[in-house]
Amino acid sequence: MKKHLSIAIAAATFTLATTSAVANSAGSGYVGALASHYTYDVEGVDDINPTGLTLRGGYFLTDNVAVEGRLGTGLSEDTVSGTNVDAELDQLMGVYVTGYLPVNEVFSFYGLLGFSYAEATLSNRFASISDDDDGFSYGAGVQVNFTPQVSGQLEYVSYLDKSDYSLSAASIGLSYHF
Repeated sequence: MKKHLSIAIAAATFTLATTSAVANSAGSGYVGALASHYTYDVEGVDDINPTGLTLRGGYFLTDNVAVEGRLGTGLSEDTVSGTNVDAELDQLMGVYVTGYLPVNEVFSFYGLLGFSYAEATLSNRFASISDDDDGFSYGAGVQVNFTPQVSGQLEYVSYLDKSDYSLSAASIGLSYHF
């Protein structure tokens, strides 16, 4: 019986500690930047991996749920294997609902669901072709709070997942909470 009581007390203490770690989140906001390594996967072609920068901003509706917007652009292009064609991400925009699962005051897991729009350009020395698309997005990540105002993120997001191609990114970033 004492063992069950000890487990119940430990679980209640963990729950209270976890709740207090995010108690001030509702009604607060954040801004940040992510350095991203994009993967553009087209059937029958080697992956294309440009890099980019994504700015993010959000507002906590509740202690664990935020609405987030993102704007991104490519920083470098990648050459399509076996060709003289370069691929670059021109822009990325999206709106997401992000849910956080705090483990303790420092560490949280998060998942996001939403909608993204992306535009990319393929070019060589003779011509250039741009195309855009939009669709459902999802992802997951971890957040580490360095201070009450500064956090770091490591995440994977599938921005577009179509029948003939996909656009995803592995990113690392910093955010400021206010």
